[in-house]
Amino acid sequence: MSNNNYSNDQQEGFVLAFDFGGTKMAIATATYSREIIERIEVSTVECGDGETALNRAIQAGAELVQKTKVSFGGMLERIGIASLGVTFTDRVAMAPNISGWENLKIEQKMKEAFPGTPIHIDNDVKAAALAELRRGALKEKRVGLFVNFGTGISAAFTMDNRVLQGHNGAAGEIAYLLRKKDEQQGFKEDVAPFEEFAGGKAIGERSSAYFGTEMTAKDLFVRARKEEPARKFLEEILQEIAFHITNLMISWDPEIVVFGGGLIGASDVILPFIEKYAKQFVPFPPQLAIAHFNRDAGLYGAIELAMEQENRTAN
Repeated sequence: MSNNNYSNDQQEGFVLAFDFGGTKMAIATATYSREIIERIEVSTVECGDGETALNRAIQAGAELVQKTKVSFGGMLERIGIASLGVTFTDRVAMAPNISGWENLKIEQKMKEAFPGTPIHIDNDVKAAALAELRRGALKEKRVGLFVNFGTGISAAFTMDNRVLQGHNGAAGEIAYLLRKKDEQQGFKEDVAPFEEFAGGKAIGERSSAYFGTEMTAKDLFVRARKEEPARKFLEEILQEIAFHITNLMISWDPEIVVFGGGLIGASDVILPFIEKYAKQFVPFPPQLAIAHFNRDAGLYGAIELAMEQENRTAN
């Protein structure tokens, strides 16, 4: 993608953004006005493993930088990276969806590829929440909650124009919420109880097994509109989702809850279910809203990370 109708951003240079996801990686250059200049997508799955995926992304990023120098002018000045999991200097924690991703030293590899360029890395859902906080549905909201329903499930807490990290950078990892008091497996066994019941990937797998035919989460929502067995199967999932999100609303007391991710394509089914629970059980029910950056949320989040004044490096 190229666009030659830019303002005076040429004098300021441009930024490079990476959004690393379990199925695809989106990479783009952007102006300081957050306008995308060049963009490309790379299949994470086709790369086979984490190291290959990261190397391919870096190569694609370097190519975009060169294209941008021609189409836009200026120099690369900042890099923002939105990655699944929690990124430390020597590893990535809580990122089981890409083989070998946990062993990567992302910051080191980026510094070698783009020497001297400031780098800001954060979790992809926290990055998406940052984009909503700066320019989307969370803007000017003092206390907010961002919930991502996609292949996986995660959340981000926002307060006073900041996305909260938690002590280890793992705040909002609600995939690991327990579903019952006698839960037998969890993080220690590489199991995420809530996500493995209600995440998009899990919904597709469980639907396929239950109905005896290959299905995705989207297929289930479509069938649930027409078929009673599918509707009942989906209702159990929606009850689980509403149960956990309601508890989050009670404990965090947000002004607004913003929902993003692929499953929110069925917001007309999911949100009324959550709203019903909120009205009944939450002392101060918050506003419910769809994310402004529902498509490419992580990428726009990475652009915001690049634009942050302080370069926070995980350790």
